[in-house]
Amino acid sequence: MRTRQQQIKFHIKSDDYFGTLAAKIDLAKQTFEKDSNKTPLKKQQLKTLGKLKNDLVFLQKNYQITKRQYVDKRSC
Repeated sequence: MRTRQQQIKFHIKSDDYFGTLAAKIDLAKQTFEKDSNKTPLKKQQLKTLGKLKNDLVFLQKNYQITKRQYVDKRSC
């Protein structure tokens, strides 16, 4: 079994990290939606999860993660 960091690196290399997060958030949202007790707070949380998913889909379509290069700040 891969460690969490190995899984993250795999998805970054596969260029599907944002999409994978979006899918996981959508699954959590669907689980919460099944609960019939929809308080105002829960409705707001569901709305927030939906917005997060949409943000991640946008990022997946338009951006790619690249590793930062280490910069020695002492030399600046």
